[in-house]
Amino acid sequence: MNSPNTRKLELLAPARDKDVAFAAINAGADAVYMGFEKFGARASAGNSLQDIGQVVSYAHLFGVKVYVTLNTILYDEETEQAREAVRDLYAAGVDAIIVQDMAYVQMNECNMTLHASTQADNSTKEKVKWFEKLGFQRVVLAREMTIGQIRDIHKACPDMELEFFVHGALCCSFSGRCYLSLYQSGRSANRGECCQSCRSRYDLLDDKGETLIKDSCLLSTKDFNASAKIEELIEAGVVSFKIEGRLKDAGYVSNVTAYYSSLIDKFCTKNKQYSRSSYGKSILNFVPDVSRSFNRGFTIFNLEGKGEKTGNPAFTKSIGKAIGRVVECKNGTITINTKEKLHPSDGILFFDRNDNPEGFLVNEVSGSCIRPSRKVNPPAGTLLYRNKDTEFEKLICSKENKRKIGIVAHLGKGTLSFEAENGTKASTETDFNLEICSKQEGYIDNLKRQIGKLGSTVFELTDLVCDCQEKYFYPNSVLAEMRRRCCEKLERELLSKNSAVHSQKLNKPSEYITDKADYRENISNSLSEEFYRTMGVSVEQKALETAPAREETELMRSKNCIRYNIGQCLKRDKLSKGFEGRLFLRDNKHTYRLEFDCSSCTMSLWSIKDR
Repeated sequence: MNSPNTRKLELLAPARDKDVAFAAINAGADAVYMGFEKFGARASAGNSLQDIGQVVSYAHLFGVKVYVTLNTILYDEETEQAREAVRDLYAAGVDAIIVQDMAYVQMNECNMTLHASTQADNSTKEKVKWFEKLGFQRVVLAREMTIGQIRDIHKACPDMELEFFVHGALCCSFSGRCYLSLYQSGRSANRGECCQSCRSRYDLLDDKGETLIKDSCLLSTKDFNASAKIEELIEAGVVSFKIEGRLKDAGYVSNVTAYYSSLIDKFCTKNKQYSRSSYGKSILNFVPDVSRSFNRGFTIFNLEGKGEKTGNPAFTKSIGKAIGRVVECKNGTITINTKEKLHPSDGILFFDRNDNPEGFLVNEVSGSCIRPSRKVNPPAGTLLYRNKDTEFEKLICSKENKRKIGIVAHLGKGTLSFEAENGTKASTETDFNLEICSKQEGYIDNLKRQIGKLGSTVFELTDLVCDCQEKYFYPNSVLAEMRRRCCEKLERELLSKNSAVHSQKLNKPSEYITDKADYRENISNSLSEEFYRTMGVSVEQKALETAPAREETELMRSKNCIRYNIGQCLKRDKLSKGFEGRLFLRDNKHTYRLEFDCSSCTMSLWSIKDR
């Protein structure tokens, strides 16, 4: 049982639907976040109110919280629907909603707990302090933060809950400040319709229009993996560790959640002043390994400032796990120096001498030799990756993976009570006429066996205490009925104890962090505009979704610098011919100007008149 004096840590997992939510909870999540039918930043990952209610009912048994993303910007004709959505989610027992549009502050009549989405560009202590004054319970920090910056924010705002992404896909742009998809396709990232512009191919041009790099994924990043920095993030003040992936399947979420859950458990074991915010034991039939699930290669991004190259222009799909190098390729068979056990239907990837990806399926396996599904000829020494692990996928998707709450049973004369590991209790009794047991050998073991038949419930018997002096005979049918009633009562008690608490009182600070707002504040409706004007903010430009810019516009600002990734950094590298001047990106429709701010080590991408 967690001590009330410990600092609670939360592992927050994504859920595209209720089945993924159940998988995340079973794998050890302390909270899950999921989309509603509307107003979520992943338009294709919406869930019905009924499904969200079912997730809440399961999650709250374990003290797991459920957050719903309403983090798109709203149009005026949608605000009443959004207001109704808040009321419905409140009634469904959701623990908090994640928002970026300040219209929700204006229409939060039920005092629903609010978390500030990373889409709100929470990258400075001034912004976080403002949300604290406003009355938000939590801020989801920008992914571009360094550990030092997070530490400074925590010192400035010690009572604000800080949530931070630790794993998964990275947006190339600062979240909530990317307009490239909108510019290219009319599909707004701030409306949940991003067309994945940063995974597209571009040409890199010099200031004379000459092509320096052709047809490359120059904006694409590796995937975030902060697992080696969890302890430092905890000490910096992060309390919620967020896994990206509301479009990912149950296997991916289960594996990644289990991996980070084990890391946080190890930290709490060594540091008793910390504990998990939920309870229950995950029983898994696999050893978690994030490299065996979808990944584009890993990076710690900006956690330690500018260091490793974060871009991955060669390949935007899953690389998987490195399994070994080619010994020889002969007569249609590849011999590999590997310790991994391979299986038919596994997917294998390698990169040729020109860094182009090639892949194949495994048809046959004989020890360390495989026969590919098509003719390939990787040279000796070529590093192979497995990006489809058939046997592992079966394990991580197995229904045998579950989560159980440990209970201690107390048996008295005609009474049975259960105490869950979080201290919640339930009891029942029987009016059956009990008699002294004539056969007392193995008495306790038999009772444990019968009471421990908890089947498909979420409970697992850890101990039995007999509270009566005599050994009474309990027919199996009587024990079964008492056990059933006790389980039902304990479930009701747990749900009651863990029900959402909403007492958030929102204030309106007298001033915002700036007195002027342009399109980057994403003000798209009159409620939001009114909110900012009451703080003395001059709204000079509405959101681009409602008032497209007529002039050249900054479409993206990024820590994923193209110059740095290709070895043409203005501060660190000797520049090659053609890279000394201004650089441009070009797709099949537009040309974009790149600007580099070396003082803050950021790159920005601007729309221009087509060259």
